[in-house]
Amino acid sequence: MKDKSLEELDILKTIIFALSFITVCTALILFLLLPILKDYKNNNLKENSEIAIFNSVKTDLEISENKISKLKAQNNKILKQFDQGLNIKQLEVFLQKYFQNIQIKEINIDKKEKYLTHKLNIQGLMNNPRRFYDFIDALQNYDSLIKIGYPFILKATQKGIAINFSVEIYSD
Repeated sequence: MKDKSLEELDILKTIIFALSFITVCTALILFLLLPILKDYKNNNLKENSEIAIFNSVKTDLEISENKISKLKAQNNKILKQFDQGLNIKQLEVFLQKYFQNIQIKEINIDKKEKYLTHKLNIQGLMNNPRRFYDFIDALQNYDSLIKIGYPFILKATQKGIAINFSVEIYSD
């Protein structure tokens, strides 16, 4: 018996069926891929937008960090003073360089300010008003962060100039 299946084969029909099969398969693949491609395009746009926002925020953060490090470098001395606590004996020794007959009284703090730890009233005598200005200049090099409160009262006495002022000590 002879196989006659190849003799009855119509090549044109086979090519048309093959091309239509390929066309239908391609259409189905594109039909399934189009939503995925659309989602990919949207996600890619979102990602690029988020990357741009991230880079912008990162740049702002780096600029802020640079500013903070510059401020820390410029104010390192004040930050070290801020970290120190108050030692009243040491303060009294410091005050004796500029005043005589020193009396230190602690004042109760009515309203709580952030970082304000002590409020003191200082009374003493000095022989020259220049000593008070020297004291103010020397506060920059003192261990603790001290702010002189106003008013400060100066009165002339027979022994010299009596001074009365308040100071606020700040630390964390």
